[in-house]
Amino acid sequence: MAAAQANPGSVLIVTTQRDDRRVLFDTLDAQNFEAVYTAKDLPQALAFLKQDPQIDVVVMEFVGEAREAVAFCTQLKGDARLAKVPVIGIAAADSAQRHWDWSRAPAGVVDWLRSPVDASEVLARVRNVLAAHAVIGTDSAVGGDRYQFAFEDSLDEIVLSDPKTGAVIDANATFEQRSGFSRAQVIGQPLDALDAGHDRGQRAALLATLAREGSVQYRCNRRRGDGGSRTLEAHMRLAVQDGRLVHVTVFREPASGNDGTRYQAALGLIAAAAECGGGDEGMNQVVKLLCGWLDPDFLMLVSARPEENADIQPMHTYYRSSLPAEAPDPLKQPVLKRLLDGESVFHGERAWQALEQNPFVEFFRYETFIGLPLRDERRSTLGTLIIARRDALATDTLLVDTLRTIAARLALELELRRAREQGRAKGLQDALTTLPNRLLFNDRLETTIKEAHRTGEMFAVLFVDLDRFKSINDSLGHGIGDEVLIAVAKRLRGSVRASDTVARYAGDEFTMILRHIVQRDDVMRIAEKIVRVMEVPLTLADGSELHITASIGVSFYPDDAANAERLLKHADVAMYSAKGMGRNNFQTYVAVPEESHQQRLALESKLRVAEKNAEFRVYYQPQVSTQTEDISGMEALIRWEHPELGMISPGFFIPLAEENGLIVSIGEWVLRTACADARRWQDRFLLNLRVSVNLSALQLRQHNLVEVVARALRDTGLEPNLLDLEVTESINVKNIPNLLDTLQGLRDLGCHIAIDDFGTGQSSLDYIKRFPADRIKIDQTFVRNIGVDPDDEAIVRATIGMAHNLGRAVVAEGVEIEQHLDFLRGEGCEELQGYLFCRPLPAASFENLLGERERVFQNAQAGETAA
Repeated sequence: MAAAQANPGSVLIVTTQRDDRRVLFDTLDAQNFEAVYTAKDLPQALAFLKQDPQIDVVVMEFVGEAREAVAFCTQLKGDARLAKVPVIGIAAADSAQRHWDWSRAPAGVVDWLRSPVDASEVLARVRNVLAAHAVIGTDSAVGGDRYQFAFEDSLDEIVLSDPKTGAVIDANATFEQRSGFSRAQVIGQPLDALDAGHDRGQRAALLATLAREGSVQYRCNRRRGDGGSRTLEAHMRLAVQDGRLVHVTVFREPASGNDGTRYQAALGLIAAAAECGGGDEGMNQVVKLLCGWLDPDFLMLVSARPEENADIQPMHTYYRSSLPAEAPDPLKQPVLKRLLDGESVFHGERAWQALEQNPFVEFFRYETFIGLPLRDERRSTLGTLIIARRDALATDTLLVDTLRTIAARLALELELRRAREQGRAKGLQDALTTLPNRLLFNDRLETTIKEAHRTGEMFAVLFVDLDRFKSINDSLGHGIGDEVLIAVAKRLRGSVRASDTVARYAGDEFTMILRHIVQRDDVMRIAEKIVRVMEVPLTLADGSELHITASIGVSFYPDDAANAERLLKHADVAMYSAKGMGRNNFQTYVAVPEESHQQRLALESKLRVAEKNAEFRVYYQPQVSTQTEDISGMEALIRWEHPELGMISPGFFIPLAEENGLIVSIGEWVLRTACADARRWQDRFLLNLRVSVNLSALQLRQHNLVEVVARALRDTGLEPNLLDLEVTESINVKNIPNLLDTLQGLRDLGCHIAIDDFGTGQSSLDYIKRFPADRIKIDQTFVRNIGVDPDDEAIVRATIGMAHNLGRAVVAEGVEIEQHLDFLRGEGCEELQGYLFCRPLPAASFENLLGERERVFQNAQAGETAA
């Protein structure tokens, strides 16, 4: 089947109905529209439109009298930028019908959908509106015949059918003349009855492709009124006629074999290809024209960058029938290298013999194989066009010259695409500092929010503003100002990890995204570090020194906001608070007390029913042996997946659970779940993996904690020596009665005790010495600065040495790059945990990971046995 078409145009979806919004977004996003934006209500849509985006069509709901929606449409018509943007309305099924009277439709509304929306209808109506908007022009009056087809004047046979029943609705005069059937004979009959070679399985596949891509092309034996049949090309697409969804099938003659007709068809192909538009849609149309002319079994348009050693990317692929699972990969054929080296290949017969050692061609025994390199004006190869048939084909001058012309047309489009990509890349980069600019930063922030919503991650946004930068420009000149900005960009980039984002937002304003935050204190330390780095005198090109400082504002997702606009706004507010505190410092966003209190009350209410509603999840992050890099254990981490709010960060709800006492029951649930999972994996994979579970201060105050742990172990069957209980270093012995006795009681059960987040508290060496711990976990704050900050390296080195002298093993958290691994291995750290190896996984995914590990080991053992 042909690859999914690209769809020019950007769509804004505005609906409060979550299900409709999801169907609309998923349907349109899967069809490669230039952009698909969503807004949950009209205020959010208005706020979005103020950012001046490119919008080609709006899909929005009309509920009840819909006064706000009508006002929104009126506002669009009054805006010079948006006045010509068409609107597709969404109305409830029982009220939609009254809106088909165009004279009563709100300003700008050109079509309607019924709620709940249907995916295929969405795609058809949006495509038709975009097509009509582009062809007819936005100044045309909206009328009921806007989307009508040229039935009677068409030289092609056209039949309309009902998408649900398959029954013929109408047929044009050309169909009557050529088929010998009258309209009365076919209307109401199944469309399939017109195909003498009808196959139910093939038909189902065609309809599936039609629903997914909006159009489909196939060959059929169209019946005639005299009892015979005729082989024709059938092109079916979704469309809207008189306000309803229909299937439009166009029957055309296949290419004829006589020379006159062949030349006419070739000229028609070249002319039609020249008229095709640009972009993916235009290239897809050219591919369809080629398929209609040559009737191939296989066609592929490939993009490649040999000069960059980049991967070969198929842009458009057509198969007459689906590939068997055992079919060779067409992109791994030796002939492809010849094509990318600039050689043309033409085999009109017995290609499967001529192209030796090309399994794909041999597998299908293709008689015809044609390959043409696609070159730019400098004769550099941009890609290739590959065509194959099971039937022989005369590769004469007409065919060769026509295909070379089409190849030149496709090469030109590829060259234009490359030029646009290069320009787009430059348009996303700040020319002075080479950092991402505002546009790219906003895109990355939106992407980070989507990922964090799915995974429950917490991250921070920093707004960095240089203090008194204007005076530098005014007194020393813009050249010095540019020099300062370049130096600041380097300092900011050097203060964070490669996975973090640093951007020049505007002028002397920089923005940052700090990912994978476990505790807010981690961000505070980074912000403090940036303040100190900025204080270091800057040596200018002329040898003089300049002192600069910065004010920094910090906001957190999801604590302070759940969308990009408010996160940035709150970071900006915090930055101005830092300036108000005398500059050269950082401040975090502080919500208005009333707003913060209401949010906490609402969240606490949801938290109280979360356990009963089975909304909690346990994720597992592997701990690996430093020497073997094999899994030795895992840490159990709680996640809250709320049905409406999505994943909620533990850094947000755990403190609240500790305040209201819910942490005790939540903690016991995590303990029992982790023990049960560990035991199940022990039985299935024969692995004695340790599982680490965190204990909160409130749990440690329980007088029966030892009994609770013993019962969990007894009920799940997990051996005590496979359970690590983690206690944060900041817990004070004096504040928790009998803490040391409780921990010793847990050790007496056979459990192990680990000190978590080591290095972030204020523990004395005597405290560590007396603390009944088996392992020390070095906090990620220090680990991630290995290779960046010598002081943090010294802290890590000293911690490992101290732990070993006290007879404790060491686990390092936050291991993200090979440099971390090499340093820690060299210092003798026993175990590692971090994103270099694996992010926290749901239980099912972690089980799959263990299964994959088992397969790798079995294959390795089988290889050793065979050797």
